[in-house]
Amino acid sequence: MTTQEKREQVIQNIADQLRCNSFTFEFKIVKKPQGIKVIREVTQEELNALLKAAKGGEE
Repeated sequence: MTTQEKREQVIQNIADQLRCNSFTFEFKIVKKPQGIKVIREVTQEELNALLKAAKGGEE
């Protein structure tokens, strides 16, 4: 998979999460902006499940 294909996959995954979860959009004024930051707030249990899924369920 090329870098561009991986980037498109990440963008699609973020779009899917925005469709399924409530979200807010905020502007932050900074002197040297570096782009868009996406932060998803999760509980520790949700993070554990995400990490386990990312590892392919290995443990």
